[in-house]
Amino acid sequence: MIKSFLLLVLISLFGCNNDDHSNNTSPVLIPYPEGLTTHYITVNSVSRKYLVYRPAGMTSVKAVVMVLHGGGGAGVGVSELGTHPLSVFRTLADQEKFLVVYPEGSSDIQGNPGWNDCRSDDFSGSQGDDITFLKQLNAQLVTELTINASKMFLTGTSNGALMTYSYAFQFPETIKAIAVSSGNLPEFPESGVCTTGSSIPLPILLTHGTSDPAMPANGGCVANLGGLCNRGKVISQSATINYWLQRNGLQNEMPVVSQFDVNVTDAGNVEKRVYNGANPLVYYVLHNAGHQVPSKTVFSNSSAASGIQNRDIEFAEEVWSFFKGLQ
Repeated sequence: MIKSFLLLVLISLFGCNNDDHSNNTSPVLIPYPEGLTTHYITVNSVSRKYLVYRPAGMTSVKAVVMVLHGGGGAGVGVSELGTHPLSVFRTLADQEKFLVVYPEGSSDIQGNPGWNDCRSDDFSGSQGDDITFLKQLNAQLVTELTINASKMFLTGTSNGALMTYSYAFQFPETIKAIAVSSGNLPEFPESGVCTTGSSIPLPILLTHGTSDPAMPANGGCVANLGGLCNRGKVISQSATINYWLQRNGLQNEMPVVSQFDVNVTDAGNVEKRVYNGANPLVYYVLHNAGHQVPSKTVFSNSSAASGIQNRDIEFAEEVWSFFKGLQ
């Protein structure tokens, strides 16, 4: 009888060890498989798409970075390695073990994915309920991953940058910080929160090209190659910066300024301005650069619509370093 008892104890111990090993390889805490996977969420009876990248070996959630594509782009496009600078977030996630989420915008009048941001005069843009989609997705991720707003970050480029602003106006308490590339605030925002903004400070990083043809640094019509100005108007980059300095209580701070030109073939250098404080602002002036996400590894061709790409900084690296420093 004693032998039988000992045998049962050994079987029980070995069984527990096997179960523990299984739990270590497939944590219940993160309900997304490793790699890039596609998911859907229903928002007001409409199925909305988003992609999640979970790096191999990630066993806990240190941060979630939600990445918004530009107008006419797509989550699957900007997440594909080597094809878009925003895909570099995946490479960084492999190194730093954070979760990357690529939501997909609603369709504009031409059927291309975009974002219904705060512009009231964007007559050809998306009309979907994108703000509810992002808010609902944010809340779902927080619940699923058992985290809070201090681990949620939002970034976007172009139309995605304006959507990032829109979210920061309406639900700033649900995220820790934002970062934008090629985005000015709308000159004629929609009524309501988009007009009044929010008094809640929010750390922010911005990059903008001084020769951006689609999002003019001095303000004006967006993507106005046809001369119709049907994509709305934005204020200048300097006015956008001043808004965020005021909101974050940094209007009296002197910036720490540095300049560098890593790639001498891209026709411009970078001026970095850092406004330190409890809610910092970091601004990269991309001299002579156009409407492109800056990157040192994923290059984009120049065109009349986009201008020249700055290749002195890696946008994703600068953004993640900024986000990580806030934790």
